Amino acid sequence: MTLGPRLFGFGGRSSRDTRAQTGLDFVVGVGLFLLVLGFLVQFVPGMIAPYSDDAELPVVAERVATRLTGAYLGSPTSPGELDRTTATTYFEGTDPDPEGVAAGYSVNVTAEGNLTGDPLEQFHSVGDVPPRDGSVAVVRRVVSVEGEDVLLTVRVWR
Repeated sequence: MTLGPRLFGFGGRSSRDTRAQTGLDFVVGVGLFLLVLGFLVQFVPGMIAPYSDDAELPVVAERVATRLTGAYLGSPTSPGELDRTTATTYFEGTDPDPEGVAAGYSVNVTAEGNLTGDPLEQFHSVGDVPPRDGSVAVVRRVVSVEGEDVLLTVRVWR
């Protein structure tokens, strides 16, 4: 049988002829490894992100804004129109989340516009001041208070 000497390098052949890996095989293997590594680096953080704490901040901010504009400061039948006395009382208070929608989160609600009827009072805020660093979700709504437009901004952070 003549295969034996070829497999084990007998018969006067050099060891260079018995190598199984060529330069092309090495390049293909390294290229494939780098593609798989790049895929993992690109997509694994995105698959884990929905389970992090910061991923739910926009949902909580949206929920607070919807509750404030739809039911608490206005009426469910006309969700974009706020009652002036209820809104004024709300911004004079200290609790930015009166219905407890954002339990465990810090909330700041700001209204920019003529909310009280006094043209000098164009800015109202209730809640803590948002941090400069870290994740803060922001939701803005344009609402109406007796025919005047008011920009309502809800900020939520942990």
